[in-house]
Amino acid sequence: MALGPTVSSDLLHRAQLIADQLRLDAATVEVEAITRSRLDEVVKAGLVAAGAPEEFGGHDASPAQTRGITELIAGACGTTWFVLTQHRSALDAVLTTQNRFLQSKWREDICSGRALGAVAFAHLRRSGPPQVIAQPQGDGWKISGHLDWVTGWGVTDVLALMAQTTDNKIVEVLIPAQARPGLVASAPLPLMVMGGTRTVSVELEEVHIAADEVAHVKTAEQWHADDTNRTVNTSPAVFGLLDAVLAELATLGSTKGMSHVSELALAFEQKLTTLRSRAYDLVDNVPAELEHDERLAVRAKSLLLAHEATAAFVAATGGGAIALSNPAQRWAREALFFLVQAQTSPLRSELMRSWPRS
Repeated sequence: MALGPTVSSDLLHRAQLIADQLRLDAATVEVEAITRSRLDEVVKAGLVAAGAPEEFGGHDASPAQTRGITELIAGACGTTWFVLTQHRSALDAVLTTQNRFLQSKWREDICSGRALGAVAFAHLRRSGPPQVIAQPQGDGWKISGHLDWVTGWGVTDVLALMAQTTDNKIVEVLIPAQARPGLVASAPLPLMVMGGTRTVSVELEEVHIAADEVAHVKTAEQWHADDTNRTVNTSPAVFGLLDAVLAELATLGSTKGMSHVSELALAFEQKLTTLRSRAYDLVDNVPAELEHDERLAVRAKSLLLAHEATAAFVAATGGGAIALSNPAQRWAREALFFLVQAQTSPLRSELMRSWPRS
């Protein structure tokens, strides 16, 4: 991995140290649920919003360096990565809003990681009638509906919530991530993967949103265009998972004297190198509105590579892979999770085209 300025090199070193620490009890955290103290260790290392402007508490890390941090944390502990990745929406909102109250209330805390963000917008990707509706109320809004997923409930501070208006606009708000009149969260949901992420569902019944809590009001077309640009690119977390799996697969082949396993690890590694290089080239060097088809193809191939590599590691490990203490089964479940995380209709179609047909 190419490093930039000294400060960012230091950040990546810290990320490696944190990853080594997180890896030790990743299996336990998935079962027992993540704690705020675990997240705060990542915050203290300056790794939660490393790319945020230094003047607001970030480190001005480059996109390549923030990707490197993401890869290391995701490869070490998927639970920790997934809770922390929710922070990005709150960070984007507070850096782009013109709402001076939100800037003064949240910007420095969110950029430094002192305030951690949760997010709820997956409902906007679904077809059919709006699931979460915002209606004008005085100089603010009232929001009603149902949120299927809010991750990090109880260990995050601010919720970036999006709702749709009757005239096809998207209202994005930043509110404290806690109960308030009309807002009720469920108990943590039972999930087959990422079960330790404190993911809940939320009921919203005419929740009053003050004008001071509104970050943006966009047209639905604007929001969906931005979302498309986000979701067509491959997540660095997938590459982080692959790095972890392939390192263990290579070690297994070497220690057990199984040359065919070592050769398989090398073949997977070569595919990973090609996909990662192209994925990041598309992000760094191609305008976001171009090459959507290739971006989707690269993302689909990366997801399928993770699925194949984790399955291969389970098979090579044998019966011991089924134990909850063994990372093989957890990594295989995480690879399945990536097939649906931030999934859109175009990505689903691309995945379906990738599988053989009889």
